[in-house]
Amino acid sequence: MSKTIAILGAGFAGLPLAHYILKHYADKFDLKLVLVSRSEELYWNIAAPRAAIPGQFSDEEVFHAIPPAFAKYPANRFEFVHGSVVAWQPDSNTIGVVLHQGAERQINYHTLVIATGSDYSADMPWKLIGTSQETHAALDKLRSDVRKADSIVVGGGGPTGVEFAGELGHEYAKTGKKKVTLIISEPLPLGPRVQEATRMSAQKELEKLNVNIITDTRVTKITDSNAGGKVLELSRGDGTLETLHADLFTPTWGVKFNTSFAPASLRETDGRLKATQTLRSPGYDNVFLVGDCANKDSYAALVREKQVRYIASALGQYFKGVKLDDFVPESKVGMTVAIGPSRGVGDLFGFNVWSFFVWYFKGRHMCTNIAAEYVAGGKLILGSF
Repeated sequence: MSKTIAILGAGFAGLPLAHYILKHYADKFDLKLVLVSRSEELYWNIAAPRAAIPGQFSDEEVFHAIPPAFAKYPANRFEFVHGSVVAWQPDSNTIGVVLHQGAERQINYHTLVIATGSDYSADMPWKLIGTSQETHAALDKLRSDVRKADSIVVGGGGPTGVEFAGELGHEYAKTGKKKVTLIISEPLPLGPRVQEATRMSAQKELEKLNVNIITDTRVTKITDSNAGGKVLELSRGDGTLETLHADLFTPTWGVKFNTSFAPASLRETDGRLKATQTLRSPGYDNVFLVGDCANKDSYAALVREKQVRYIASALGQYFKGVKLDDFVPESKVGMTVAIGPSRGVGDLFGFNVWSFFVWYFKGRHMCTNIAAEYVAGGKLILGSF
């Protein structure tokens, strides 16, 4: 009888692993793969900062149906389950799923891969929000809000905040159509892990687009304005307080990990799942962890895809019954940040990369040019798989 391998999550980690297992291991080790996802579409959220600008990417360019991409595999090897994981009993090798239609189902597994990822708080469509339908709606709302607003404040100086501020700057601020402000808690954008030269370049690029950057400042309170829009209470690094009015405030912080279904003993205090050196759940060698939900860095494609490639190889060792090699995390930053459709900055393993490089490989299309092939299992963002 076939052994069931279940993958929870069909995002940038779970989806390519599902294809890889079906291509390389399913027949060899007599496996049936069950892919569980709350969404029937992959949301290409790499492009979200530009997709949120009216008139840029269409929904068809950033949402890609998942089930048709697996139609090439036989039914005895693959099943897609549209639903949300609500329970996991690792001692009995079972998961509980609430299906999209509302019914409940229990899935028994031989091997489990957890790739449930993370969401942004405040229902911001920088990542998937619940189902793809809910994400479509949230993205449409943000586009509408951007269209109506004359003043827009972006909260957060990470890659998403910098990219969204850059898109707003390119489309509106540089020509004076709208006022765009970026509020960051650090002296420079992109955070202390990124080398200073890259951070300074990011700030200069944003300033060229007439984006106003408020540094060393946190948004401590948000209230509705009687005149419409939002009133933001700002706390400066020196302890002083001030207020700022904006027609639209868009936070890009507040990541929450999709692990509430897991036993508390297997979660860290921040919600991420504890992981061993072989990216497995402590005490459960048949449970593999990958992506944001695991307590190993996965903040960018360069890092996440290293985990995906490792799990793909480790599963082959696992099914053969041999000892797994340890996962070696990436010790250096690997990040490219588009700042509008024609410029960008990057820190790749200690090198401050040219703007042209970032534009060519990301900024001109936000990697949407490979999205369809990615969903079909043809490649990863960083090459063949």
